[in-house]
Amino acid sequence: MPRLLPRLLRILANALPAQKKGGRENNPRFSKKTKKNSRKPSLPAASFSLVNRTQSILLDPLNPITNPRTRARHKSAPPRVRVQGRRHLTEDPDHASPRSMTVLEREYWSSPYLRMLSTPLRQCIVTRRFLPSDFLIRLTPMRVDLEATRATSLLPDGLEHPQYKARKGHTGVYMICWKAAVQQLQERKPFRRFAANLSVHALLDSHIGHLLRLRVLQELEVLADSLRISPRGSTETMVLRRLTRAEWKTVRTNGLIKHDGAAAVLVVPPLNRDPITKLKSSASMKPDHSDSVDLQDPDSEVSRRPLPLSSLYPCDNFDTKDLPFPDLLPTSQVPLYNGLTLFPSAPQRAVLYAALCKLLAVERKARWRTHAHPDPSSKELTKSTNSDEKGSHAFLLTSDDRTVKRGDTAALAIALWRLRMWEGEAWQGDSDGNEGWEINKEWRLNYNKNWRI
Repeated sequence: MPRLLPRLLRILANALPAQKKGGRENNPRFSKKTKKNSRKPSLPAASFSLVNRTQSILLDPLNPITNPRTRARHKSAPPRVRVQGRRHLTEDPDHASPRSMTVLEREYWSSPYLRMLSTPLRQCIVTRRFLPSDFLIRLTPMRVDLEATRATSLLPDGLEHPQYKARKGHTGVYMICWKAAVQQLQERKPFRRFAANLSVHALLDSHIGHLLRLRVLQELEVLADSLRISPRGSTETMVLRRLTRAEWKTVRTNGLIKHDGAAAVLVVPPLNRDPITKLKSSASMKPDHSDSVDLQDPDSEVSRRPLPLSSLYPCDNFDTKDLPFPDLLPTSQVPLYNGLTLFPSAPQRAVLYAALCKLLAVERKARWRTHAHPDPSSKELTKSTNSDEKGSHAFLLTSDDRTVKRGDTAALAIALWRLRMWEGEAWQGDSDGNEGWEINKEWRLNYNKNWRI
């Protein structure tokens, strides 16, 4: 020890000053060499042919035997959408910068159906079938503090937007996105093979339904922020607009939605005043376990005859005459959602209506910021005396290769479709309804029509 201490003191005196801990510049995890999409320019593939070779390959500088990493092929980063009006990092030859999507790739990316099918495959714990993860609900075991004990229960995880709430559990199971599967989960208890002390609380279906509705509102908020940041292109395309009364009447009469790039139609009327208090319900996203369709006016026609949550309307803007088999391709369909059934709680429906109106206001301000006149197709701004030219309660959501450069409207369409699946309108099974669950035939026809498979 007496000999080691003087030597150790000399080494420490000649050493560099200690670096501060916690900084990203000193942490190898955040260095450029270990960046996720980083790469170094690799040499071309080595040739092991004997033609025109005068020495062994081991004598070559940076030969592939002793230096295999210099000639390794690196996977390039996936392409991304270049959003208009945003600054992008300059391409660095030492790092893999994602390229911009082509027009065809943007068309695929703007399709909610193709986006859902491209998600990773996971196995449903109830049906034991493999489905894309967007068709499933992720459940994670979490500890719940009860009155006097601490229990471990399966709770939904990852249903909210990552910008608002990230995943909590590292491991989890998947269940089909259908309210009827919760009863099967509680009766069969297939999760007991993972842990014997797991349980499922009685309000799991209401909890998941609330989170799916919350995801719709979050997608509207994220879309509004994206349009507020990048107002360019607002005169060429419109992400959301009101249908005029004449257009809405045509849709109901003919049963067709003749609009290019239509992803969904939401019928959300404003809230009525309470007949007793003469006040409107305050906007709130608190969970409501009531089963009534319209809490404000229980004697209305809507409450006596509940509307379906959604309906599929054909869209005949795709010409199949030039195709080899025009009769084999089905008609493209657009979902139409009824706000009274989609959000049965009046306070939650007030939040939905306010979010849609806010998105329309952002679109109007974006057109004003680009020093352009309002779009003639935007009838919510016109103050015409003609009743047919006034705006209706139907909101048209558009998603195509042009709108995706302004905002991700396909994510909102996916959130609406997942809520539709949860309520049981996008699945079909056998006579018992327990097994044999498959994707709805109408959904498959819609996908095949849009992408010509």
